[in-house]
Amino acid sequence: MSEKNVETVRKTVDAFNRGDFDAALEPAHPDVEWVTLDSFPDAATHRGVEGVRQFFTTWMDMFQGFRLHLEDCVALDQDLVLATVRVSGEGTESGVQVESPIFFQLVHFRDGLAIRVQMFQTKSEALKAAGLRE
Repeated sequence: MSEKNVETVRKTVDAFNRGDFDAALEPAHPDVEWVTLDSFPDAATHRGVEGVRQFFTTWMDMFQGFRLHLEDCVALDQDLVLATVRVSGEGTESGVQVESPIFFQLVHFRDGLAIRVQMFQTKSEALKAAGLRE
């Protein structure tokens, strides 16, 4: 199951970047929780598929050409994936090209569906939250 979950994360990012939100959100559990970085202006826990859709819609509205870049993706155990991600886009209002530093996401799966996605600024924070060390 662990490699299947890694593939699910990869396909989700591809679907998101194609603008196919239905396909991107298909592997999300109906009760999914998406926990953003505390440093985000809209830092929160977004609940449910529609809550996650709304979170990404907000970012798509702020940045033209908003894209997710999956730098690395590995299974940490049967139901847990660590993704290394960065985002890019052009500010809708400013026209300025923006690229984030890399950040990390722990994706927890239950029965093949993403039930919780939690974002971290450092790999060590993500691994610590997973009960692991670098």
